[in-house]
Amino acid sequence: MNATRNLLQVFQSRKMAVLLFLGFSSGLPLFLTSRTLQLWMQDAGVELGAITLFGLVSVPYSLKFLWSPLLDRFVPPFLGRRRSWLIITQIGLVLAIAAMALQQPAQNLQVLQLFAITALIVTFLSATQDIAGDAYRTDVLSPLELEAGASVWVLGYRLALLVTSFLALILADYIPWNVVYLIMAAFMGVGIVSTLFAPTEPVLEGEQASAPMSSKDGIFLLLFVAILAGLVGGVITGYIPLPTLYWLIAGILAIWLVSAFVLPKRQLNNPTEARPPQSLQDAVILPFQEFFGRFGLTQASLILAFILLYKLGDSLVGITANLFLREITFTKSEIAAVQGGMGFIATTVGVLVGGAILTKIGINRALWIFGILQLVSNLGYYALAIAGKNYSLLVLAINIENLCAGFVTVVTVAYLMSLCNHSFTTTQFALFSSLVAISRDILSAPAGQLAVITGWSTFFLLSIVAAIPGLALLPFVAPWNLPTVALAKPGLNEDDY
Repeated sequence: MNATRNLLQVFQSRKMAVLLFLGFSSGLPLFLTSRTLQLWMQDAGVELGAITLFGLVSVPYSLKFLWSPLLDRFVPPFLGRRRSWLIITQIGLVLAIAAMALQQPAQNLQVLQLFAITALIVTFLSATQDIAGDAYRTDVLSPLELEAGASVWVLGYRLALLVTSFLALILADYIPWNVVYLIMAAFMGVGIVSTLFAPTEPVLEGEQASAPMSSKDGIFLLLFVAILAGLVGGVITGYIPLPTLYWLIAGILAIWLVSAFVLPKRQLNNPTEARPPQSLQDAVILPFQEFFGRFGLTQASLILAFILLYKLGDSLVGITANLFLREITFTKSEIAAVQGGMGFIATTVGVLVGGAILTKIGINRALWIFGILQLVSNLGYYALAIAGKNYSLLVLAINIENLCAGFVTVVTVAYLMSLCNHSFTTTQFALFSSLVAISRDILSAPAGQLAVITGWSTFFLLSIVAAIPGLALLPFVAPWNLPTVALAKPGLNEDDY
C-alpha cells in the first residue's frame, strides 16, 4: 500500500509535469524538419528529388555527441547548468521555426538553399536541446523517480509527434502552411515556460563552478568546429555520401573511446563530489575515463556492446516495414491509417504501461521482459510475409510492434540515464544514445539488400536472430536478481536505493 502511494506521489509531482512538457518540447521540431516539411514542399511544387535531399538537414541529430562536451564544460550564468542551455535553445527554436514560417519553399535553387539553412539551424538547436534535456532529466530524477520520469518524458515526446503530424496536417487543409508553422513555433513556448518553472537541478555538496576559458579550450573549440563544419559541409555539398558519414561517425566514436582508455588518467572527481569539467580536454576525455574506471574495461565494453545491439532486431524491421507493406500491395492510406492511428495509441499505451511496470520490477528485469517481447513482436511481420495482404494481420502486427516499441523505448531511456555520472551527464548520455543511433542507421543499413537476397519471410526470421546477441548480454550487464546499475551518481550510495 505504501509503495502504491509513493508511486502515485511520484507521478503527481510538479517535476513529472515539467518533464512531460519538456519531452513535448524535445519532440516538437523533429517532424517539422522531416515528414511534415516534406508535405509542405510537395504542396509547393518542389521536385521529389529535392524533397528527399532535405533529409540531410537531420545530420545534427547524428552528430550531437561532438558538441555535447561544450554543454558539460561551460555553464551560462543563469538558471543553472542544464536549464540555462534549455532556455537558450528553446528561444532559438521559436525564432528559427518562425523564420521557416516566413519563407516559402520553391523549386528555385537559391530559395531552397536559404530554406535548407534555416531547417538545418532548427535541427542543430533541436539536437542541442535534446542534449541539455537528457542531462537535466537524468540529474533531476531521484532513483525512485527514474522509471516514471523516463515514461513521462517519452509520452510528452510522442504527443509532440502527434501535434506536428496529425494536427499540423489537418490545419494545413484549411490554412496556409506558413500559418501552420507559426502555430508550431508558438507551441515551443510550452518548453520555455516549463523550463522557467522547472525544479532546479540538485547542487551537490562540494560542487564547484566552471573554470574560465583557457587557450587550450580555444584550440579544442576550433577543433570541434572544424570537424563539425567539415562533416556537415561534406554531406550537404555531396562530397560525403550519407552511408560514408555514418561510418565516419562510428570511427570518431571508436577513436574517442579508445583514446579515453589509453591516455594517461587525469584527476577524476571524488565519488561524493560533483563539479563541471574544468577544461574542454576534461569534458572530452574524463566522461569515458570515469565510465571505464567505474565499470572496468571488460564490463564497460559489454555495456557498450549491449547498447549497440539491444534494439538491432527492431531496427531491421523498422527500416524495412513500410517498404515490405507496400510490396505486398497495401496502399499508403491503409498503412497511414493503421500506423498513425492505432499504432500511435499502441505506442502511447506501451509508454504508460511500460513506465508503470518499470517502477514495479526495476530496470534490469524490464530489460529482459521487454527485450523478449520486442523479439517476439517481429513474428507479426513474418506472418504477413507468409499470408500476403491481410488487413487483420496488418492491424495485429503494427499494434503489437508499436506496443513493444513503447515498452523498449522507456526502458532504454531509463537504462541510459542509470549509467550516467552527474558530472558528465551530457557527454555520457549523448554518446550512449549515439550508439543506439548507430544500430538504427548503420548496422541496419543493409537490411533492404538482405531482404532481396533472402525473401521477406526469411528476412523477418533473421531479424529475430539479430535480436538474440543483445539479449545474450543481459546476464552480464543487467542480471535478473541484481538492482539497477545506477550507482553512478555522485552523492548516492546503496542506502539511497
